Amino acid sequence: DEYKGAREAMTSVLNDDQLTVWAQGGLELARQTVRSWEVAGQYFKVSPRVVSLMPFNYFIKWTECGSALCRESPALAICYFASSPGVTALLRSRHIDSWANLGSSLYKGTWKSSTLSCKFFEASPALLASLTVLELGRFVAFLDSLSNRSYDLSIECLDLGQKVFPVLGEGKDVFLSLVSSLSESNWRQVKGFFEAAARSLPRIKAD
Repeated sequence: DEYKGAREAMTSVLNDDQLTVWAQGGLELARQTVRSWEVAGQYFKVSPRVVSLMPFNYFIKWTECGSALCRESPALAICYFASSPGVTALLRSRHIDSWANLGSSLYKGTWKSSTLSCKFFEASPALLASLTVLELGRFVAFLDSLSNRSYDLSIECLDLGQKVFPVLGEGKDVFLSLVSSLSESNWRQVKGFFEAAARSLPRIKAD
């Protein structure tokens, strides 16, 4: 059903050979695992929006990144594809694989790491509205380090980051350095630091 719904839109922007590549990409996704039919459905659903935002060679790369994630965990791939329209509207096409790799780096084969990785993909459009790819990489490195102490705390900081980064302005590098250092020296205080920043920074900017 998702394929049929997307095909008309894809036909208007792709030639016959490209349409075959697109359809084959979804078929290969569906064949990977028992749950990967859900991944293929999400792939077909978002393809019309994604293909309009990048050259076709990068669209193929986007598909390949999703396929690699599906081999790790179908849940990751579903979140990756679902978040892709929002991300590709903000991210240069050449950075798609970097974004996929950041999400993959948070996954360690456990359900808690799967939750963190999925939430990262879901939060990516909001984060990329405020962060560069380099800054996003530093934030993910911080979340990865913090997850060694507590996955729940890492997920909370991921949520709080979406509130803090938009109001940091040019102070994002300093903030990332501080929280990274704090995660090593006094990790239990990290959440409070994020919460204090979320409360105080909007008032400071308003003043």
